[in-house]
Amino acid sequence: MSTLSSHPGAILFRLSVMIIIIAILMVAFFRYTDGTQKALERQSIIQTKRIIDSSLTVVFASYAVKGRLNELSQIEGSNPFVFLKDYSLLPATYRGEIAQEDLAELKPGWYYSRVSRAVVYIPRFLDGAEWYSLVLNYDDVNQSGSYEAGQDLFRNLQFIKKPRQ
Repeated sequence: MSTLSSHPGAILFRLSVMIIIIAILMVAFFRYTDGTQKALERQSIIQTKRIIDSSLTVVFASYAVKGRLNELSQIEGSNPFVFLKDYSLLPATYRGEIAQEDLAELKPGWYYSRVSRAVVYIPRFLDGAEWYSLVLNYDDVNQSGSYEAGQDLFRNLQFIKKPRQ
């Protein structure tokens, strides 16, 4: 009696089915890991932003204690990673300051652009660079155009995402 396994093409058929099953599993695995990598990168960006926001609170407090609140205007647009370095919180993906605007040749990570006076994050898995800036929010009571501690009402220091210039 002839069985399916004794058929001359049975081994080739089984091998083909196994290859198809393995290929489907590989595609499913890589789709899952791709989504996971993107989610992890988004979380990393959010975590770095939170650390910078927290350090800005400490920076404000230290300026207040030292009586240097009038110098807060100089912080706007500055490099927040300088503060993180002072507190040993510099992320491993901080690459340094850059003077050029051409981002194509840069490795993924955080950069401070001296030209734009802004922070740029070049993603590894996500699409498009993200730009952030340090912003001093206050009510300019005396209409001087800069923050003056005795006269203007301080709101906050923020590290905010901004559209590309």
